[in-house]
Amino acid sequence: MLNEGKTTKYFKYAIGEIILVVIGILIALQINNWNENRKQEISKQNLMLSLKKEFLINQNVLNRYLAGLHKNNAQLNKVLNFSAGAIELPVDSVRLYVSEVGPEFQFSILNSVFEEAISSGKFEMLSDSLKQKLSLLKDYSKSRDFIEESNENININNSNEYIDFGLHTEDLNKYVGNNFYTHSSIAKHPYFVKNDDEFISYIKSPDTYKKLFKNYIAYNKDEIWVKYGLLRLTTETIDLIDRELNEDEL
Repeated sequence: MLNEGKTTKYFKYAIGEIILVVIGILIALQINNWNENRKQEISKQNLMLSLKKEFLINQNVLNRYLAGLHKNNAQLNKVLNFSAGAIELPVDSVRLYVSEVGPEFQFSILNSVFEEAISSGKFEMLSDSLKQKLSLLKDYSKSRDFIEESNENININNSNEYIDFGLHTEDLNKYVGNNFYTHSSIAKHPYFVKNDDEFISYIKSPDTYKKLFKNYIAYNKDEIWVKYGLLRLTTETIDLIDRELNEDEL
């Protein structure tokens, strides 16, 4: 009986030890899982913050580009109506407007954080809604090729026509000399120097109207694409990232 009591006591003690070991292992696993989840959550938040920073830069660039493009298209719209005889404009205004045909700069979109997230597999950490928005934004950015191709049709494929228009209407030193300090100023050939009457006659000719119209169509498509497409999607993506970051803090 004494041995049986000792055996029972030892057996209970062993079971207790096993239970404590199992509990210790479970606690250790739980802590390890918590640490891993915490690390993953921090990594996810850092990725979203990096994406937001990149998109904010893109948003700023797009807003600047859109503002300049809208101003350009509004001026070009007036020149077209002037050329068609629908409105009257001061000669100085017409000269200024036609000298500013085309955007002031061409923009480029940053996507290094997005591409690195895909290549490293971190992209999968993001929510389904954010992944869908990012994928849509990427696909839409690729459609920029169509806009650039339209602009190239004006500036490259019709280069002789474009240069002819520029020589009749623009200040050559807009591109060389004073603005960029690359070379000394160049003089415009007397053939292309027009007094006010000659200039107005040139602007109101059907051929010039056609050249202006080609520019207007191309750049108006660009304005629509940026305003209602890329800029809108970029802003929506930033807003979505902000919402998810705020939700994670709760």
